[in-house]
Amino acid sequence: MPMAPDSATDPFAPFERPDYRGGSLLNLLSSVIHAHGGQSPHPEARALPAARLAKASTLVLLIVDGIGEEQLARYLEAGRGSHFFGAFARQTLSTVYPATTAAAITTLCTGAAPAEHAILGWHLHLPDLGLVSSILPATTRTESPLAAPEFDLRAYLAIPAHLSTTRRKRVCLSYEQIATSRYSQAGTRWHETGSHATLDEMVRNTLAAAARKEPQLLHVYWPEYDTLCHEYGTQHPFTLSHLDEIDAALGRLARKLRALDAALLVCADHGLVDTPLYRRINLSRIPGLYDCLAMAPSGDTRSVHCFVRPRREAAFLDIVERELTASCLCLQGESLLSARLYGPGTEHPALRSRVGDYVLLARDDFAFSAPIWGGDGQGMTGNHGGMSAREMRVPLFALLP
Repeated sequence: MPMAPDSATDPFAPFERPDYRGGSLLNLLSSVIHAHGGQSPHPEARALPAARLAKASTLVLLIVDGIGEEQLARYLEAGRGSHFFGAFARQTLSTVYPATTAAAITTLCTGAAPAEHAILGWHLHLPDLGLVSSILPATTRTESPLAAPEFDLRAYLAIPAHLSTTRRKRVCLSYEQIATSRYSQAGTRWHETGSHATLDEMVRNTLAAAARKEPQLLHVYWPEYDTLCHEYGTQHPFTLSHLDEIDAALGRLARKLRALDAALLVCADHGLVDTPLYRRINLSRIPGLYDCLAMAPSGDTRSVHCFVRPRREAAFLDIVERELTASCLCLQGESLLSARLYGPGTEHPALRSRVGDYVLLARDDFAFSAPIWGGDGQGMTGNHGGMSAREMRVPLFALLP
């Protein structure tokens, strides 16, 4: 990873930037796209150029949601993971910013940088619709549908999909109904979709698809590890036990894919930070803070976008300095754009309207909840969305025929 600039000149020095020049998930997708005859404007991954991927007739890109490099290293140091994670060599990539599923999975499904797709967090500010959405389930903050069924969400979001330029059959195998959700259908055009509810089903479905004698790209997704991390934390016995199950399933899959002469890439979308209860801050309980906002906060638990009423800006900054200095770095949204944290490429027309006037970037192991009035503000045990090394660094396993 590149060394961070001196903190005296760079406000992001305490954090870790994504390496979009060849060391990020964005670059991994560029390699995949170029290997399959498609077009991407981004550099290929230094560690895995397209030429190394092009020989395999079938390429399986499997994403385990939430397994950061630091979490995996601790797991292996404890003597676990003998079936897959400890049996094969791995490299380290950076994810995108923000280090969150909405942004990173959109990049992994399309090959577009966050600057290009403008999906910036679980809660996404959509000012032209007058609401803050939960974008992946395509709902509002009150869990009503984001828009009527006849509303063309694909045209509205206008997500560029470089992956759609590839010349091979594209198959998406995702968890339960994710593959056919409204949001999933707004990005890459898949020739075929399938679903699984268990790890055994995921392995069976992947092998069945890979056994077909035609050039294809299989995108496979497993989210349950991330769900357990959110609820219990990364080191809880429940979470580690499930990681054992993933390790065993991937070991079976890797052995059988080798017999099919297929390539297997296993990576993650982000890592997580364990947050003790006393470090979880409910923003709605900070006196006067919500009074300064024009909309509910958006973003994620470790990267919160605040849209501030113009006449309340001074009061907002006073409150943040008094109440939140120890827990976050408060930055103008424009500074994130100027630093190109959202990556290269042609900016999405809605990008700047979705970035907050100010962004609260969590320090250390702090996390924020930003409930609507009356909502639960206890927060989660495992959190992500920020720019710590724990969130930004993800493993990559490349098993090539």
